[in-house]
Amino acid sequence: MKKTTLFVLSLLFSSSLNAIDENSQNIQEKTKPSSLSLAENNAPFNNPNIQKLSLKNAWARVLSSHEGLHAQEYAIKRASKMKLAAKLSFLPQIDLSAFYVYLSNPIKMDFASQKQPGVQKATNQIHQGLQNIQQNIPSQVLTPQIQAGMQGVMQGFGALSSTLEAPLLFSKQNVVLGALSIIYPLYMGGARFTMVRIADLMQKDANEVYRLKKLSTFQELVKVYYGMVLNAEVAETLEEVEKGHYKHFQNALKMQKVGQIARVETLGAQVAYDKAHIASIKAKDVLEISQLSFNSILSSKDDLSPSNKLEIHTEKDLPNLSWFVSSTLNSYPALRTLENQVQISKENTKLQIAKFLPQVSFFGSYIMKQNNSVFEDMIPSWFVGVAGRMPILSPTGRIQKYQASKLAELQVNSEQIQAKKNMELLVSKTYKETLSFLKEYKSLISSVELAKENLKLQEQAFLQGLSTNAQVIDARNTLSSIIVEQKSVAYKYIVSLANLMALSDHIDLFYEFVY
Repeated sequence: MKKTTLFVLSLLFSSSLNAIDENSQNIQEKTKPSSLSLAENNAPFNNPNIQKLSLKNAWARVLSSHEGLHAQEYAIKRASKMKLAAKLSFLPQIDLSAFYVYLSNPIKMDFASQKQPGVQKATNQIHQGLQNIQQNIPSQVLTPQIQAGMQGVMQGFGALSSTLEAPLLFSKQNVVLGALSIIYPLYMGGARFTMVRIADLMQKDANEVYRLKKLSTFQELVKVYYGMVLNAEVAETLEEVEKGHYKHFQNALKMQKVGQIARVETLGAQVAYDKAHIASIKAKDVLEISQLSFNSILSSKDDLSPSNKLEIHTEKDLPNLSWFVSSTLNSYPALRTLENQVQISKENTKLQIAKFLPQVSFFGSYIMKQNNSVFEDMIPSWFVGVAGRMPILSPTGRIQKYQASKLAELQVNSEQIQAKKNMELLVSKTYKETLSFLKEYKSLISSVELAKENLKLQEQAFLQGLSTNAQVIDARNTLSSIIVEQKSVAYKYIVSLANLMALSDHIDLFYEFVY
């Protein structure tokens, strides 16, 4: 009976060992490294053919290719042209004009039709008088010379009568005139000087808008650049975690073979490896998306990769808060733009005042004509003069527009004061956040070292049978989570530092705090 029992137990034990060997072989067949993605090097940070760029080189490339910045450069050039146009308002206006007019009828005066009875009566009286003189003169006095003279007088009066009867032509049907005219404003109530100052302020405002766009683009570049660095390093960390879990899984299989651990321990190691593998794949997908953003901001069709790492100067101290606040209030483009708007509103008020003041202009013209008619002969060849205009009553609402411009001054002044308060608060908040991230980053250094040491001890203890599979998995997951957390904090610190430097307009100082 005892021998039979021992025989049955031996059969059961051998069958269980065979089952374990078969399961372990099946697991090994399904989880060979060749069938997994452990050796894949498709990620940008592992591809040696991808061009790597430092942040400085990437920034230089953005400055030369970013269309948003180019648009603001065109705006500056446009404002410069408008400023020059305002200055040209002091030049006189000179026009060359030409006129061709075809009249339905020539301009003429017909004396015969208007004064025909009177002209005829006068002519008859002249003839009658000459005849009476000729009849009353004695024949001995009326010499041939006198007779010839009297006949000449009568012929002259006859010609005069014919001339008076014919119409007098003032102008032909075709009239051609040309004129070279000049108008030069002498006094316009100060409007021209005001327009020049407004144009100058508009050019300064365009420069500030460009600076603001430049700073915001730098902030965007830092987010995209170090965002890709973060995703690359997280993917690399998770890939190392995946390899660690795979190694632990292989060790568990070996220990299961010799009967040191149960199959449930091996299955736990396999589950941990599968989860790490999935997390690694997701991290690489996120990295590919960040690659698209990086190529987009650099306007590049080819894949590019950052060369910087998520490393910061922990030993270098930031300048004090008052320095950042002072720099921001003195140089931040949005505040400078509001300052320009205050000045523009004041100049607009002066422009409204000019509408109440008189205007004086000099004018002149040189007239070119054919001089082929009486009418054109009557027109002078040139003329000059001075004209004045004083508006008394106007339907344009001058008083209301002046009042509106004064209210606009008050509005912009209030906006400027509030903007300074908001910017001071924003700088203080960003400064505190930056220091907080730096402290958190430093505190995680020791946590990383502790997690590494704990993982090392747990792995050694597991091989010696002094630790469980769950403890090794927890130690590795703890290490990976702390490393990812530290890298995330480093990214937040870098982005916050970039925002702080952009607010104070000290982009060059940013590179001194980040590798």
